Amino acid sequence: MGDDEKRKAFLKGFEEGLKSAWREIASLMSRGYSSTELMVFAKSKMAVLYRDVEAMEARLIDEEGIPVVGGGELATKKDLRRRGAYLVREPKADRVFELFGDLLRSEARGLCITRIHPDDARTRYGLETAGFIWLSKSPGQKGKDMAIAEPTALVDIASAISEFASDGGNAAVLLEGLEYLISQNGFPSVMRFLQKVNEKIVINDSYLLISANPAAMKEQEYTVLAKEVAGEV
Repeated sequence: MGDDEKRKAFLKGFEEGLKSAWREIASLMSRGYSSTELMVFAKSKMAVLYRDVEAMEARLIDEEGIPVVGGGELATKKDLRRRGAYLVREPKADRVFELFGDLLRSEARGLCITRIHPDDARTRYGLETAGFIWLSKSPGQKGKDMAIAEPTALVDIASAISEFASDGGNAAVLLEGLEYLISQNGFPSVMRFLQKVNEKIVINDSYLLISANPAAMKEQEYTVLAKEVAGEV
């Protein structure tokens, strides 16, 4: 597809998106909803907009056989412009593991902090060289390259990340379970935890990849998080 065709396709999609939005607003107004109710509807719709985009992409793939969102490519290491912390926007942790694997293949040292059992994560994503901290309230027997941490033990988790990053730099740390940590500790505590960890990551020339679902968080909280990191992918 040439540049002219891409431009026309983009403008057509933009036009259709605007038409769809205004049709929905007109429909809600005709039902007698107040301005406050309309605002609530709009915010709720924005929070799950990615679902409509994913549904449309699935339809286009089915009809055309060509993925269109983001060119059909997942974020890769090149999207991490500099060392530091990144929010990986996704409804379910998946891309974050792909990015983490890319960093490991480029010889970064890996530490994975996750609610997924380490044995399952290693099998599913091929992370044999990474160490693991399993977030669990029901710790079982420890395994190879695996520690277990209560989700409320933020100080201990932060210390483990700091020690790992300080041990020679070039570290890649994956954090999966952000919403779970917030539910167990409250947003302010998790925010202080991430600020402390981010400082250690930057100082030690390393990466922190945080899987985050904006739809599962308060809009204001996600905005505050995004301001603290090097970028979003």
